[in-house]
Amino acid sequence: MQPIFMLFWNLCLLRTGPEHMPTAGIFVALVIAANLVLSILTALSSPMDPTFLQAVSIPVVAAAVLAGATWLVLRAKELAHRFTATFTALMGADAVMTGLSWPLVMMTTTTPEGPSTGLDWVLILGQLALVFWWVTVAGFVFARALSVHLPQGVAIAVFVTLASLMVTGAVVPLTPADAS
Repeated sequence: MQPIFMLFWNLCLLRTGPEHMPTAGIFVALVIAANLVLSILTALSSPMDPTFLQAVSIPVVAAAVLAGATWLVLRAKELAHRFTATFTALMGADAVMTGLSWPLVMMTTTTPEGPSTGLDWVLILGQLALVFWWVTVAGFVFARALSVHLPQGVAIAVFVTLASLMVTGAVVPLTPADAS
């Protein structure tokens, strides 16, 4: 298990690219499953208090958007054959980032009105730093997969991240608990 974690940790440190990802079906399925389980547990820990269906739907929709966008950008450059390795890299890196953010999410006591303590602000800034790190890692993955420069890869990652947030928010709206 440690070699698999180190593979994705090195990806998150921009030391290894998606071209080094195993593409065996069972490996890809395990990475996707690990990502979804971590994402669901993190969503259930959120101070927004989503329902179980929302907590399951959010990562599934986000993964579907990520898969679709990844396939589209690779297909546009006639590199669709790199999809499995690229998507596996993105899902594995996201699992690492989600694992790092989970404790921050669990400790946050933010209400719908906003952060209630100084610690909440620190935790939110930590989560924001992880988002920037994620966009950088995803940009690195896209840059390597598409054979483009890092700034172009980051631009694609920003677009994909924003698309994912917009689609997920539209498909699985979260309403504050007292608004129901």
